[in-house]
Amino acid sequence: MRLFRYLLPGLLFLTGCASGVQGVPEPVSHGTVEEIRRHPEKAGCLMYVYDYSAESPMTPAPRGYRPFYISHFGRHGARYVLGMQYDTLYQVLDRAARAGRLTDRGERLFEEYKAFHARVIPHEGELTRMGTEEQRVIAARLFRRFPEVFWGETRVGAIATTVPRVIMSMYAFTDALHEQDRSLHVEAGASDAFNPQLRFWLSPRAENHPLSLVDISAPYIPYFRQTVDVPGILGRIFTEPATIGKSLFFDEVLFLRFLFVVESGMQCLDAPEPLFDGLFTEEDRIAVARADWYRIFRCFCHYEDSGTIFPELAGHALLDIIDRAEEDMASGQMQLRLRFSHDSSMIPLVVRMDINGYGRMARTPEEAFEIYPPWEMPMGGSLQLIFYRRRPSDEILLKVLLNEREASLPFEAVTGPYYRWSDFKAYYAAPLSQR
Repeated sequence: MRLFRYLLPGLLFLTGCASGVQGVPEPVSHGTVEEIRRHPEKAGCLMYVYDYSAESPMTPAPRGYRPFYISHFGRHGARYVLGMQYDTLYQVLDRAARAGRLTDRGERLFEEYKAFHARVIPHEGELTRMGTEEQRVIAARLFRRFPEVFWGETRVGAIATTVPRVIMSMYAFTDALHEQDRSLHVEAGASDAFNPQLRFWLSPRAENHPLSLVDISAPYIPYFRQTVDVPGILGRIFTEPATIGKSLFFDEVLFLRFLFVVESGMQCLDAPEPLFDGLFTEEDRIAVARADWYRIFRCFCHYEDSGTIFPELAGHALLDIIDRAEEDMASGQMQLRLRFSHDSSMIPLVVRMDINGYGRMARTPEEAFEIYPPWEMPMGGSLQLIFYRRRPSDEILLKVLLNEREASLPFEAVTGPYYRWSDFKAYYAAPLSQR
C-alpha cells in the first residue's frame, strides 16, 4: 500500500485536537520575525510570491569554466487557493449570518466574500496569470544568464506531475525558452509515471511505510491555540467568539488557518481585493505564520520528534537528478532537464540536500521558523544546478541556485558557490546508493 497517496491530501485540511499538550516556549523575536515585520507578505508561507523583478547577482565562474548543462526542479507558479479552503470560509460565514452571529465587520466581510467566492471558485487551484508570468520570467532569465548552454543544437527534457497548474507551469517555461531560441528541441510530458521523481512519496521507497502525516503534524494544533489570539481574531467577525465554533459546528483552528491562506493568497491574484483588511494584526500574522510553518516543517523537514521520512524519500529524486545528469553529460544529447512539481516535493529535496543549512534539526516551532524561513518556498520556487567545464580538463564544477540566488552546500567548495561534481556525487549519491 502506498499510504502517502491518501495521506498527503488530508494534510491540507487537518483538523481536530491533539492530546497530551506539552509546554510551548515563549515566542521570541528573531530575524525571521523582523523580516515579516518589514515585508508582511512573507508571512504567507506557501502562498508567498517572491519578487521576480529583483535579479540577484552572479559570482563569476573560475577562469576558463563555462556553463554547459542545467538541471532544474521547480514548483508551479502562483495559483488560486484550493476549493475546500474557499468553500469552508463561505459555509462558516453563511451559517453565522443565518444565526445572527456576525459582527458589523463580519457582515461586511460576508457580503464582499459572496461576490469574491463566486469569481474564484471556478478557478480553484488553477495557475493564475501571475503564475504563468513567473515561469516565463524565470525561463528568460535562465537563458540570459547562461547563454552558453544554448549555443548550437540544444535539447530540453521537461516532465511534470499531472496536476493542471503544474502542466501549465511547465509549458509556460518551455514556451518562454523557445521564444528565446527558436531552434530549441523540447520533449515535454506529464504522467503518473514520473511520480517517483516528482512525487517521491509515491516512489518504491514509500512502500508500506506506517507513518501518517495527520499524526506527524497534529502537535501544531495545540501550539496554534496557545500562541495565536484565536478569540481576538474571531471576535472581529463573530459575536460571542468563545462559543462560536461549538455552536456552529466548525473548528476554529481550521477556519482561521483557511482564512489566513485565502487572505495570503490574494498576492497570487492579478487583481487582489482588500476584503480581509484589518482582520489580522501584525502580531496575529506572525503567530499564525509561525504555527502554520510548524505544521509544514514537521511534515517535510527535520523536526526532532516528527518521525517524517519525506527528506529521506527525497533521496529518490536526488538520485534521479544525479543519474540523469551523468547520462546527459556523457551522451551530450540533452542540455537541460526540467522538472515541475509541488512544494511538498521541493521542500524535502532542499532539506535532504541541506542547502543553506535548511536541513538542520529543529526542536521548537520557533527554531523551525528560523532554520528554514517560510518565504524560501514561494510560488514559482526553483532549484537549479548549473554545470561548468573547462576544456580540455574533465573536471566539472557546479553551483546551486535556490530561487535564482546562489546557495551553499554542506561540503567544501572549490571557490565561492562553485563545487566539484565529483564531491557532489560522493556526498549525496554514494550514501544513497548503499541503501
